[in-house]
Amino acid sequence: MLRCALIVPFLLCKGSTIAQSDEHPFVESFSLSVLEGRIQVQWVMKGGSTCDGSVVERSTDGVGFEAVHRIEGLCGDPDVAVPFNWADADPPELSLVHYRIEFGAEGRSSIKSVRFDQLTRSDQRFFPSPASGEATLLLNVPASALVDLDIFDAGGRVVLANRALVGRKHALDLHRLPAGSYTYVVVADGRRFSGRFARE
Repeated sequence: MLRCALIVPFLLCKGSTIAQSDEHPFVESFSLSVLEGRIQVQWVMKGGSTCDGSVVERSTDGVGFEAVHRIEGLCGDPDVAVPFNWADADPPELSLVHYRIEFGAEGRSSIKSVRFDQLTRSDQRFFPSPASGEATLLLNVPASALVDLDIFDAGGRVVLANRALVGRKHALDLHRLPAGSYTYVVVADGRRFSGRFARE
């Protein structure tokens, strides 16, 4: 049985969902937190018998769920609150992700949702393209990574340079660039990224 530090009910975290409505009678609290490259799923069982085990289920539309983690033979305790903690290390990137807990024959928890705006499988994303004036560059690097970015026009000239940016998500102001095709080159966390985009 996985145990962790007791979770304060209705934990407030950036990127967490805490609204509690129509909750299962066994659930004292249920919350989600976005961390580095994963989503932390935490819940506290306040009582009851669920010896059939528990299952964490995940969905990207809030309707069709799949089992992503199982705890076999989980019985809980009718007298003492028992906390549980599981990290989803492969959540769907750039998605609103929904979770619920199935308690065997005892039913399911409410559904909690959280926005996951990180890359886990892709190296980079640049959108939109064509861009009308603003664009976003996402990189699969640590949140503390230093980022150097250069944008080149079709003739190979540097038209935009940014140094010592921090993090994985960067909003780019392209209003001063004329319409055309561009290439970007990024050095971050000891890695090199590159790609193309259009400015309309």
